[in-house]
Parts: sequence; C-alpha cells; structure tokens
Amino acid sequence: MHRDAERLFALDEGLRREADEMLQASGIGAILKRRGFGPVGSYAMHTMVWRDLDFERYAEPDWDTYWQTCTRFAQTGWCTRLQCVNHYREQAFKDYGLYCGLRVAPPDRVEATPKDDPEVWKLDIWTARAEEFEAQAGAKRRLWQSRLNDETRSYILALKEACCRDERYRKTLLSVHVYEAVLEQSIRDEESFFHWWRTRYGDG
Repeated sequence: MHRDAERLFALDEGLRREADEMLQASGIGAILKRRGFGPVGSYAMHTMVWRDLDFERYAEPDWDTYWQTCTRFAQTGWCTRLQCVNHYREQAFKDYGLYCGLRVAPPDRVEATPKDDPEVWKLDIWTARAEEFEAQAGAKRRLWQSRLNDETRSYILALKEACCRDERYRKTLLSVHVYEAVLEQSIRDEESFFHWWRTRYGDG
C-alpha cells in the first residue's frame, strides 16, 4: 500500500462527492441519466485526483439526436466550453463514436474560467456501438478491473497526482499510461514510472 494511501483515498472520495453535487446542481446528471449514459474511468474505478469525468453510452450513432443532447448541456448555463465531434467523419484520433467535451463551472462564478483552470470540471461524453467500445478498450478494461484493489488503487492515485503536475499531461502523458504501468507492469514508484513511460512512449 502506498504510504499516502489514506490521504489519496480521501482525495478521491471528496472529488467523487463534489462530482455528484455538481451533476445534480447543474442538471447535467439528469440529462445524462435520461439519455442512457453511465460513468466510466476514474469515477467508476475510485481513482480520482482531478475534476475529470467520463461517460459512455452504447447506442446506434445518430448525430442529430446527439447534437440535441449537447444543446441541452449548453442550456443548463453551466458550460464554459462545449465541443462536439463526429468521429465517424473526422478520424483525427482513430476513434469511432460521437463525442461531446464539456468544461463546467457554476454560472454565478465571477472569476474567468480558462481551459486549464483546475477548479473547472472536464467531462468527456461518448456514444458508440457496443462492438466499437469493445474493439477499442474492452479487453484492457476487463484486465485492469480484475487487478484493481485497494493496494493498486493507492499507487494509481499517487502516480496520477504526480502526472497532473507535469506539463506533458494530456499532451503525451495520459492517465491510461498510469493504469497500464501499475496494473500491467506492476510499477509502484514515480521514478520507475517515468523511466518506463519514456521507454514505452518515447517522450523525454
């Protein structure tokens, strides 16, 4: 178990509680539930160290319907930024699906909310066919879930906390690299992680 496990577990619990409050207060949670979206990633795995949520829905893609859902998110008044991408037509990331990216903050917040503001919630929302999710990440997700326990979770939280302070995070350094390192390579410390990451992904 990581030496800071108790603090890291409390950090995750606090962020998940804050996420629930934000989703309820904004109405975004109700929209997601009505449309059949469910949480995945760090919220579902109890590995949260920053304000980042992921939701998915298995469905036959319908861009017009998806656009209407994205419009409902904007109408809540909580969105500081909204991006919608049809990845069936734009294959920049070689993913399939309909994507909606939100930046969310209370509408009465006076301060400016820049893209990298750590107080602003980031939501990634995907719709795709079940077989497309399976082809992209199904086997790896099942492997990770089978190896996730309090011990591995504590090391994931510690390494994710270290990564979010790195200027390469969300560019070439991704949270999935942490899951891969801990749950597939049994890496436990920051020095070993960055050595493995530079070797595996070729970014110094």
